[in-house]
Amino acid sequence: MLGLNKGEVRLVPHATDWEEDFIMEKELLSEAIGMQVVDIEHMGSTSIKGIAAKPILDILVGVRSMDDVAKFDKKRLKEAGYYHLGRVEIEGKVVFAKFTNLEELTKTHVLHIVEYGGEWWQKHTFFRDYLNEHPDVAKQYETLKKELAVTYPDNESLYAEGKLKFVDEVLSRKKPRSFIINEGDLQVRELERVDKVLLSKWLTDPEILWYYEGRDNPFNIEKVEQEFFDDEENVVRCLVEFSKIPIGYVQFYIVGEEEKQVYGYDDSSGNIYGMDQFIGESAYWDIGIGTQLVRAMVTYLTEEKRADRIVMDPQTWNERAIHCYEKCGFEKVKYLPANELHEGEYRDSWLVEYHHKDEG
Repeated sequence: MLGLNKGEVRLVPHATDWEEDFIMEKELLSEAIGMQVVDIEHMGSTSIKGIAAKPILDILVGVRSMDDVAKFDKKRLKEAGYYHLGRVEIEGKVVFAKFTNLEELTKTHVLHIVEYGGEWWQKHTFFRDYLNEHPDVAKQYETLKKELAVTYPDNESLYAEGKLKFVDEVLSRKKPRSFIINEGDLQVRELERVDKVLLSKWLTDPEILWYYEGRDNPFNIEKVEQEFFDDEENVVRCLVEFSKIPIGYVQFYIVGEEEKQVYGYDDSSGNIYGMDQFIGESAYWDIGIGTQLVRAMVTYLTEEKRADRIVMDPQTWNERAIHCYEKCGFEKVKYLPANELHEGEYRDSWLVEYHHKDEG
């Protein structure tokens, strides 16, 4: 059963129904504050498999901006049992707690509201995921927690303080983001799971789908997980940022033997890479960013990946994309009839190629 009185430190064995409790609470919160929320995830020790934890569910709530917290329906949150902990002052975080007994302050749930994808979001999700992926480290954490619970059975602050060194050491193992392209305002980095919400947002927008996957093929979060985070595929998937704002997606891959035959290439054609991309924020269309991105990717693939040729297959009606590629040095090399299923019919495409020729 969930619940601890104020100041009490007590650990209980891991319960499999904690995840079910979280799912139910997530649905409740989505109804109360869903309009302002990007994502809601389970965090803290109850989200780490197999270790003892205090019987309180920690819930991570991601918002686009901390200013959105002011738009929360506080009345509905209160009806759901949640109260703002105004005395808890943590930079970049707002905390609410759910109580079943206000006289004894019996707490069952804590909401940690942070900027989605920001520093707090990354810390909490990395720590949870790292311990779930490394059971030996999770057991070390459990041992420390048990020792602290015996030492400080009625002092929650000292118990929490005693975990900080361990938590910081785990967080130090997080690799910093690395950008494959970092040119002025344009940055390209490998995709992270935190980006799934952005991809789903873009790929449920009919205006974007018209050019990319088709308006009859929207991508919810689950579909994004399946299609964009498949480790089996030999595709490097990246997020595109402009002035540190996520605006689009690009992927590249080595063209396989079957595709080479379809395109008319042979062993003498050299090292061939394929590329696809879209700008997901329409406010950034028609101002030259797409051209800047394609040129930067061409430079990266030819200089860093030693690509001899780079190919794409835009549908013939997409004249805007074809014009962009031609400005970047691509040429139409082959007509591909009925090449791609798009909105219920097979569409013709052009194979466009950038042929890199070494100077000298």
